[in-house]
Amino acid sequence: MAVTTDRPVEPQELSRDEAYDRVHALARGCAEHAAVRNPFYDLWISKELSADQVEIVAKNFYARVRRTPVRIALAFLNMTDITARAETVENLYDEMGNGNSSKVHSELLETLLSRIRGHAVDLEEVSAPLLPSTVRLIEESEKLFNSPHPQEVCGALLAQEWHAYPQLVQLYEGIRNYRHLFGLEEFHENCEYFYLHIGATEKEHKVHSLSTAARACRSPEDIEHLERGFNAYLGLLADNWTEVHRELSRGCPAGGGGGGPPPRPPRGGGGGGGGPPPRHPLTTPEEHACA
Repeated sequence: MAVTTDRPVEPQELSRDEAYDRVHALARGCAEHAAVRNPFYDLWISKELSADQVEIVAKNFYARVRRTPVRIALAFLNMTDITARAETVENLYDEMGNGNSSKVHSELLETLLSRIRGHAVDLEEVSAPLLPSTVRLIEESEKLFNSPHPQEVCGALLAQEWHAYPQLVQLYEGIRNYRHLFGLEEFHENCEYFYLHIGATEKEHKVHSLSTAARACRSPEDIEHLERGFNAYLGLLADNWTEVHRELSRGCPAGGGGGGPPPRPPRGGGGGGGGPPPRHPLTTPEEHACA
């Protein structure tokens, strides 16, 4: 006869080190996920795209990254640990240009598209489609960051930050295909956002998101909630990059004739006014970020 007891089973508790190791293993898996290893990045890095194609990329990237501060703010509101909240506030401060609204985002894709078109471009007004997966990513990710389970919120934040670093690296590598549209120093000046984030900022965000997530997990059930948020957010990102690539592969949209880059400007400062078109100013201090 089996022995039974009415006493409830005590939930298994994870040590701090166990929680950290499990969360770290989850985060490292991002490198092999379709959100990072996808055909869009292969295409973006491999060659210079037409203006119409760059417009599709810029429009959809702009639409989702401008909501990054909102997602981080939601994460802050749905955390209870004071240290985790402090780390998240620092993340938000970085994304908001360290208090300098003119440094919130470099608008590099808008500047690049303006240079290719030969005139100023406003990404709010371009005709490229806003893809269904972009809209879905924006809407569903904010639900994840507003989850009643803090661990699910931390999982989504972990995915955002561990995806952001390789995303920036690969976007920068693709941007290098357009160096000839800028003066040498001008190109690197426009890439300051990439250099700052690849060099230090996003690395720190990875560390903070990892410690924040580990601190939130004290049981296998907590880990399950964390994994749910992490995998859901990466899935949304993967779907978005896949659809962007599919849209680019269809060829240039109708009516975009002459959308390719202008002739390569001469290197020197020789006469004849043959330099590159006027630099498009870095515009609206919107709440943009790379994630």
